[in-house]
Amino acid sequence: MADSESSRTLPAITCRKKGSTSSASKTLPLLIDRRNLLPVAAHFLTARLAERGGKERASGPTPVHEMWPRWYACHQQWLQATRRRQRLETEMLEETGGFPVAELRIVGNDQPVVARSFVDIKRLSSQLDPVQLSKARAELRQRRKQWREADERLEYGTAVTREQELEGQAGISGRVMWITRPTSLMEVTAKLHCLIAMHDPGLKFEGAPWPELRTMLKDLIGIAGTCPESCGGLVRTDKAASTRDILALAAQYRNAAVKLGESLPHSNHFPRRLLALHSIELYLNALLLAKGFDHTTIRGREHDLGERTRLAVDAGLVLRKRTAAHLVTLSSGREYFVIRYAPELTATLSEMNRVMATLDELSRKVKKMLGAS
Repeated sequence: MADSESSRTLPAITCRKKGSTSSASKTLPLLIDRRNLLPVAAHFLTARLAERGGKERASGPTPVHEMWPRWYACHQQWLQATRRRQRLETEMLEETGGFPVAELRIVGNDQPVVARSFVDIKRLSSQLDPVQLSKARAELRQRRKQWREADERLEYGTAVTREQELEGQAGISGRVMWITRPTSLMEVTAKLHCLIAMHDPGLKFEGAPWPELRTMLKDLIGIAGTCPESCGGLVRTDKAASTRDILALAAQYRNAAVKLGESLPHSNHFPRRLLALHSIELYLNALLLAKGFDHTTIRGREHDLGERTRLAVDAGLVLRKRTAAHLVTLSSGREYFVIRYAPELTATLSEMNRVMATLDELSRKVKKMLGAS
């Protein structure tokens, strides 16, 4: 349930009991400061996310815990490319004596003017005499030749291009990860590490919010290090929302819808319809949970009763064709949205008697199916 305040379809989130930490947390240093914050975070995330490797996940957008290793690998390659480019640049400057530019002395300027191209020299021609112009062009031509010859040996230009490509790839990967919804404390930690590593790699920014963000990353590492890997730093306890609990909650909403209908002067009452739709969703959630779907997958369907029905039918639920079609109509017609947010569209809603008939059939068959299993 994506935005239902009264939903209890998801289990409670708690930390594991004290003393049950993963192997990754045991490698954390006693002191995390500026010098080791990013390396410690990267080492910790690499170890913890590797423990999740090989586990199946539901179809859909790539989760953060799969994005971060790919981004980090690209980020590391970019750092290596940067160091290589810097080393080659130093060698280029030693061989050629400087960048391929010409320095011009212009009357009235205390410092020489740097011309990086013949266009720059032409732009300054009004401030230079013909001899100076000729010398400037010759100097630029000679420096470019030296730079080009050194580049052919050292492949500095190739290193620059590679660095720029990796920087672009890491930037795109990081930005995609930032807008992806996290599903665990570990994924929040990964997103924050990526943000700081890309924008404050030297941990030197003193203006807000950077000191605070660094403190938050350190706190998240400490908290995640004391929680189990099973939910990426969080553990979801089935006792808080078992199949039986969800089934009982669905029955309560159904009973409330039935009683409310008995006391109403007309059948098409929106609060009653909302109770019925919520009960339908809970019955489908209970069935999917019993059939092995995880809470994240179920929650990811939001209020899509049609998709829930498809999954439930694939899992063995047998419904009348009319009932199955109506469940799809409830989603395609966005009845849940209309009831809550768009009263001007209520004329498009299906009949209340049809909604209750669908709920009755679904409740009977789900309870029978779960009772048999």
